[in-house]
Amino acid sequence: MAGISLTGPDIRQHIGNVLFTLLILVIMLDPTNTVLHLKDVFFVLLVGYNMVCFRPDWHYLPHIAAVFGTVTLGYLVAEVQQNAVDYGELLALYKSFSPLVLLLWIRYYDVIRMSIFPAFLTCLLLGGLYIFVVSSPVNEVLLWNYVQKHDDMIMMSTRHILGVKLYGMYYKSLVCLMFAMFICYYRLFNCRKSFWQYILPFIVFTFAFLVSGTRSTMLLPFFMIGLVSYEVMQRHHKMRYLFYPVLVLFLFVFLTFILLLAMEQTESSNVIKYGHLRSYMVLFEEHPWYLLIGQGAATSFYTEGFGYFCFKTEWTYIELVRYYGLFSAFIMAVVLYPLKPMLICAKENIYTFGIMCTYIAYLLIAGTNPLLVSSTGMLVILSAYSYVELLVKDNNLK
Repeated sequence: MAGISLTGPDIRQHIGNVLFTLLILVIMLDPTNTVLHLKDVFFVLLVGYNMVCFRPDWHYLPHIAAVFGTVTLGYLVAEVQQNAVDYGELLALYKSFSPLVLLLWIRYYDVIRMSIFPAFLTCLLLGGLYIFVVSSPVNEVLLWNYVQKHDDMIMMSTRHILGVKLYGMYYKSLVCLMFAMFICYYRLFNCRKSFWQYILPFIVFTFAFLVSGTRSTMLLPFFMIGLVSYEVMQRHHKMRYLFYPVLVLFLFVFLTFILLLAMEQTESSNVIKYGHLRSYMVLFEEHPWYLLIGQGAATSFYTEGFGYFCFKTEWTYIELVRYYGLFSAFIMAVVLYPLKPMLICAKENIYTFGIMCTYIAYLLIAGTNPLLVSSTGMLVILSAYSYVELLVKDNNLK
């Protein structure tokens, strides 16, 4: 316990870190809150503890008010238009955004650093379960039945991508591990003293993402390797002449692969997504004012992608426009806010550049997956704001 005093502010901070880490662990291990049922418990405990022990930073109160105000306005718009509102779904929206309340105390926590160990445990669990499942068809049935009873916390499927048959296991919290994954890759490539320390985490993270079965997450390890390799080259000027041609070739192959995946119209996921897009076009053609004021929060629409009425699809940002119209800009402003200070510091700090690119990659993935409006999505946003607070302290930003 050297260097930590068990009195005064140190013990208060230490207890707060433990509570926040436990909340992160529960969100990552049990994203659907159907196994441990502890997500709400640790969230209430952390908020209550912060209220008692730390002074809130009211600077972020407008950010919180903007999000909850937009949802409330969306509900009122739906009622005025007499569009049917599902009150259970409305409550779920408020609950999904509720972690943003922690922005009032985010300056006291390094969320990214605290998420490394929970993220490693989650990937280790997924890797173990994957080996367990592929080792026996009986094991696959056992796990399949279990996850079916727990809101599909792990999505298990056999998919054909560009003609290749793949068995995938996608943990619903996987994408919120991206910051921890980047730090693991960065330290492996950049810190000689801790090289061997991060070999195992590198393997565990890479394996978990490669067997996820979804195209975006399967490509993330290659994106991360390219990102940290670029940072290494920035410090070795003579190697740039070799690296840049390789980087251009890699980007060409990478983008070509993405385009091939996106245009593969027989792939089931693409068929569903294209069906959603056609349904959005029909909806906005029949009700153009939805683009201005929205259909209303917690309202449903018919999509040929699913073949029935639903509340949300994979097209997150289009869904926000459908709900809130132009008012969705308030939510997007809160989501994009961390990018401005990151961009200012990224010009001189390679590590910040990597964090910024990781956050952008998450936002791009969240645009075509229902990830943003959830506890895992809010965890990523809190992580970005937490890093911004570190930048503000270190660089005297305003």
